[in-house]
Amino acid sequence: MDREKRSGTKMLLRRITTHVKAQNWFAVGLDFFIVVIGILIAFQITAWSERRADDRTLKTALELLHDEIETNIATIDESAKLHSGIAEAGQKLLREVRKPELEVVPMELLGEVFFGGYTTDYSTTALTYVLDQEPFQSVQNIQLRQAVAKLPSRFEDTLDDERTAIYLLDNRWVPYISQHVPVEEFWREVFLIRNEAFVLSTIRSRDYATNSTLEFKQFASTLEFQNEVVNRIGYQAFVLSEQQLLRDALESALILIEEELD
Repeated sequence: MDREKRSGTKMLLRRITTHVKAQNWFAVGLDFFIVVIGILIAFQITAWSERRADDRTLKTALELLHDEIETNIATIDESAKLHSGIAEAGQKLLREVRKPELEVVPMELLGEVFFGGYTTDYSTTALTYVLDQEPFQSVQNIQLRQAVAKLPSRFEDTLDDERTAIYLLDNRWVPYISQHVPVEEFWREVFLIRNEAFVLSTIRSRDYATNSTLEFKQFASTLEFQNEVVNRIGYQAFVLSEQQLLRDALESALILIEEELD
């Protein structure tokens, strides 16, 4: 193909040279007009081919993002169950400790409330890929561009809240319950819920005495204890609300992507 183009160009140049020598200026002008038109057509064909390639690349990127969003929505739904479980355990714990007939220390609930914690493993590889695609910036659907462009900050906001909850868990609630409920049975229950290295080192470094249910009831009846449980529930509710905002943003982006792909 390139050889044919070069051959055609040489022939056209020879024609122009011949017409100039013959001073056939009309023919010379016509030849130049043909050259210009040929160049413009070539540019148009090249631009059309590049646009087609960009469209195919963008379509593939959006398809990948579509699948990634669906995966993230499913991940949020699973994570929300875990966060809801902590909040529900907190509410149940408050009900249990307020019962006059409480006969045993609710080890499992204490472990879930004061040791349970999760951060969600979101995937943003396809999102980053789409945002790095230059053709995406020229997508006609402004709503789609805006919806996708806002997702990174929404992911980061949600993760920041989850990290804050984990920080408070490790630096506030774990030390608090460890100080007030130092029973070996409690730690053994906790191991079944959260097998962390720092927990193991804490257990081995202290010799815990056994507390009676009566002593626990006195401790659990304090305003301080119940406030800590309420705060724990509140933080989990806050994380859940942020996850719901992220989920809503992902759902909106998903609909717009489907419209674009159709």
